[in-house]
Amino acid sequence: MDNVVTVVSAGIVITGTVTGKGPVAVSGRVDGRITVEGEVQVAPKARLVANISADSIAVAGAVKGNITAITAVVLGAGAQVEGTVDAKRVEIDPQARIKGRLVMPLTLPRGIKVPQPRSSSGW
Repeated sequence: MDNVVTVVSAGIVITGTVTGKGPVAVSGRVDGRITVEGEVQVAPKARLVANISADSIAVAGAVKGNITAITAVVLGAGAQVEGTVDAKRVEIDPQARIKGRLVMPLTLPRGIKVPQPRSSSGW
């Protein structure tokens, strides 16, 4: 049972929250939230109006909502994302589009300080 993938097929619409363990593959539509321990794959024709939280997330379809991954987010060719993408590692294909924020934790070596803006207008 460890290899079971939860599939939201094309033509299926889920409204609400999807939670659990294991990989989830979405080819249909989800309106709500996806929170899983495992990988989430958003297929090219999938449409999500949802926040997604998972170990890793690969998007090739459209997502309107925040995407948060423990390890990595991959925005493949044709991905369209509107929202915040937050992960340690992010890959963005040149054919992908994102409207929103990209958040990646920054861990500097000990003793290095981040310069602060001199004024409210910038650096």
